[in-house]
Amino acid sequence: MDINSIQKDLKKKNINACLFMHGNLFINEDILEDENQILKLTNFSGSYAILLILQTKSYLFVDGRYELQAKNEVNTKKIEIIKLSKISLIDWLKSNFPKTSSILYNPWEISLSQLANLQINLPLIDFIENVNSTKNLSPNIAKTFQHHKKFNLLSSKEKQQKVIKYLKKKKLTSYLITSPSNVSWLLNLRSNALPYSPIFRGYALLNIDGSMKVFADNTDLKIALPIDSLKKELANIKKLGLDFQTTPSIIKNFSDSFINVPDIIDNLKSIKDKTELKGIIEAHIRDGVAVSKFIYWLEKNYHNQTELDIKDKLLSYRKKEKNFYSESFATISAYGPNGAIVHYNPTKKTNLTLKKGSLLLLDSGGQYYDGTTDITRTIAIGKPTDEMIDKATLVLKSHIALASSLFPENTSGSELDLLARQPLLKHNLDYLHGTGHGVGYFSNVHEGPHRISIHAKKSASLQKNMITSIEPGYYKENSFGIRIENLYYIKEKKNTSLLSFEPLTLVPIDKTLINKYLLTKDEETWVNTYHKQVFNTLKKYLTKQELIWLKEKTSPL
Repeated sequence: MDINSIQKDLKKKNINACLFMHGNLFINEDILEDENQILKLTNFSGSYAILLILQTKSYLFVDGRYELQAKNEVNTKKIEIIKLSKISLIDWLKSNFPKTSSILYNPWEISLSQLANLQINLPLIDFIENVNSTKNLSPNIAKTFQHHKKFNLLSSKEKQQKVIKYLKKKKLTSYLITSPSNVSWLLNLRSNALPYSPIFRGYALLNIDGSMKVFADNTDLKIALPIDSLKKELANIKKLGLDFQTTPSIIKNFSDSFINVPDIIDNLKSIKDKTELKGIIEAHIRDGVAVSKFIYWLEKNYHNQTELDIKDKLLSYRKKEKNFYSESFATISAYGPNGAIVHYNPTKKTNLTLKKGSLLLLDSGGQYYDGTTDITRTIAIGKPTDEMIDKATLVLKSHIALASSLFPENTSGSELDLLARQPLLKHNLDYLHGTGHGVGYFSNVHEGPHRISIHAKKSASLQKNMITSIEPGYYKENSFGIRIENLYYIKEKKNTSLLSFEPLTLVPIDKTLINKYLLTKDEETWVNTYHKQVFNTLKKYLTKQELIWLKEKTSPL
């Protein structure tokens, strides 16, 4: 399958366009390379895009994270790149597409809510279900395993009872859970289906009488029924609930009696219990040890190291830590101009060698059986320029502005996002990505339902014991990129009714990239307090020489 053959088929069938979403039957989840149709068709390797193929033209819609990357990877003579930071798909279709036309789509890869949104906003366009659509699922057999009970406060049965209580309140007889991370949480089950997210890729049908059926293809889980058997299972259920956000639109062919009910598991799993929080804190200490040891090594050994070498070396340090399972995503090891590509992934073709005079942006994370980590540090290689220092300090001020804030419970992420951007906006600077995302518990490194973003008006509000990243940045095309990312858990501020952010990530911030004269007294105190916490927590895990290094790296500004 290629774009030319698709265009020939569209002409033959007299259909105006074909729509491709980034994904498969597991809506909004990571996919494997052999499941990525957009990659095969366009060479774009980012984690999100929409491809619209017309009879004579093609358009790739990408968000702010991928504007530079798409320009580098896609043949722009054949495929026009549309920036979603400037215009939405629907608004673009309204302005550029014939009002009476037809668009072919795969009902497995577009959700019920996405399809409804298109049909409501574009009523004159005929959206045609492709009867030859597939689930875009890799044939590899995934191995499953139980997430050990010592890492879980609640058993699977106890979690099911929480969900059943919700179903009864909603007067449902059954609920179809189509989010794999939610199924994984409910069953305390994990798998190796994906390289970075240890989730079990399947659906679950939970009934209020406590019975449950699991549906999955290409898995060794013996109780799993084929996903195609859903049609028979759902046909006679009269009060079926499901989440339109994560359910493929093909489900409308399996049942004519279902209602949109948000998946309660999103909220249940986002608020970490005492066992999860304890594990997450301990996992971050071990991760902080690994990353700090790596930075100590890097400062002495960066000569002739490449971006790919850096990825491998950092992984070797994480592998030494207790309960390590895998990386939590493909490490972004981006030197110099590659750092300006927000989600850059080094390849043999793009792999740069580190040299004095620029910056290394290192965004990485680990999956531990007791927690998931995600950290970005920008590290000066040699002596940074004054511009690099000043821009890095502004990013640090942005990070501190949000990390030091107090806010009432149920504050939205969109309200908090602007706090982080203020120090940059005052200098007419900004970044084209969100400021923060939720993080799973030995699960997806990006987890809803909350996030900190100007586009998060409909996302869940922030609550006690949620985990979030804070990660403002600055990117200068063809020059360098800067991002400072910590994970935090949300807790109550002592003697108040307000919430605050408590650091989980414990790794020094590069002081050679801080102009202390641009910091307020409170900001300087924040840095010194954070570094004191890093030193006091990590010191007992380091060698004598590493300890000397850490003491200097965390000394007061």
